Amino acid sequence: MEMKICRLTAQGIERFIRYLDSLKTEHPQEFPQELLVPSEYATEIGGDTGWLDALDLSDRLKTAKGLDEVVHNLGLQSAERDKGFWTWCSAYLFNRLCKRSSGRYNPGELAIWVAEPDNWKRYYRHYLASIWQVYAAHKDMEDELVVLLNGPVNVPGELWAQVAANQKLITNRSMIGAIFHLFWDKQNNGRKRGAGGAGARRLSQVLKQFERTYDFYAMDPDDLVRLLPREFDRFKEIDA
Repeated sequence: MEMKICRLTAQGIERFIRYLDSLKTEHPQEFPQELLVPSEYATEIGGDTGWLDALDLSDRLKTAKGLDEVVHNLGLQSAERDKGFWTWCSAYLFNRLCKRSSGRYNPGELAIWVAEPDNWKRYYRHYLASIWQVYAAHKDMEDELVVLLNGPVNVPGELWAQVAANQKLITNRSMIGAIFHLFWDKQNNGRKRGAGGAGARRLSQVLKQFERTYDFYAMDPDDLVRLLPREFDRFKEIDA
């Protein structure tokens, strides 16, 4: 049955949070289906939920691109601020996105599901809003974005956590290019060994130190890579 895409109201967001909280107790609630249809909990935007059904949630880059098409088709002018829309989308896709443990939903932290556009430290954790915003900002660099937006939507990974948590890094085109050069193995079409753990954490630490001295926005990706200390040579040399 065709359904329209909606936006959660403040009451709807509160109801969704109560449901998520219940999943961490001995008495988990049934999913509140009333969140998904026009009611006191949700207002209709339009479009077709089939657009969301078609998303390939096993691929973060494809999902981000698909979400960008949804935002465009709906004519949303301020999607980055639309808490109700993104939270509704995560509620609609909850069954496909939520991890399970011993047969029970394991929802994790609230920020995964409830978008918080006024708090980047939490907003970047939202499964859907965060990857859409990064894709929308850098869509002309789609080939390079794969280094950050690969793997399933509900498995963001350590590299994403370290880079996206810093708004100065994730909004910087040169930084995206440098990270792609460092951590993406073009021959094998995957991340280089070590990119998702200690390498990502150490890169974040080094870049925070460099921020005080260098203007990253005025630098080319190659210049950024050359600045990095010798401990990163193992990543640079693979593509040499």
